[in-house]
Amino acid sequence: MFLAAAASVVAIGVAAWRGLPRFAPSTDLPYGALLGSLAMLWRRHAGLRRAALAQGLLSVGFSAFWSTLAVMLHGAPFHLGSAAAGAFGLAGAVGALAAPVAGRLADRHGPEQVTRLGAGLAMLSFAAMALGPLLTPHAQLWLLAACAIGFDLGVQAALIAHQTIVYGIEPAARSRLNAVLMVGMFIGMATGAALASALLAAWGWPAVTALAAASALAALLVRLWPASRAGQCAR
Repeated sequence: MFLAAAASVVAIGVAAWRGLPRFAPSTDLPYGALLGSLAMLWRRHAGLRRAALAQGLLSVGFSAFWSTLAVMLHGAPFHLGSAAAGAFGLAGAVGALAAPVAGRLADRHGPEQVTRLGAGLAMLSFAAMALGPLLTPHAQLWLLAACAIGFDLGVQAALIAHQTIVYGIEPAARSRLNAVLMVGMFIGMATGAALASALLAAWGWPAVTALAAASALAALLVRLWPASRAGQCAR
């Protein structure tokens, strides 16, 4: 499986190298200076900070779920193997369909609304997992699959909208702005995995879903907070 994954990545890399258009560099700064400019962009743009924070919080819940799902399914009442967790990954892959839809919604209604919609959908999906203990094991699996589809759609839609926002901040620095957004996202993923592992060991799966729902709610609150107030607080 890992060899197949490696081969597919190589194939995608070759296709991207040959098929993507070539653009002239928008800056002549050396690589070290480009890395140093990321901190400057972070300090300069409140919109970038909001986007990175909100997407990072969504990534906490996203990673909390996926990093502990296999362990949870292995225990009672499911007693399922790693293949079952992989099957849930197929359900979550439906989130890839959110990209074109989120792009159209951002064009029509503005990316700000899409970030709120995505965060709200993720929050509701994580919160709905709390209903699991009330259901039969078979019904719980269906609920988990539906929630995985829901929060993955929400997280992916928010990511597309956040990228739309940051790309419009400073067109000459789009790649660097996106780099800051990705750093925030992966910090959130690492944090979610670490916290979820500890919570699962101490208090079980309900604590993991509570963390995921709370982080998505926090992301929604970040997006609901007026931009003018956010900029004033940053100062």
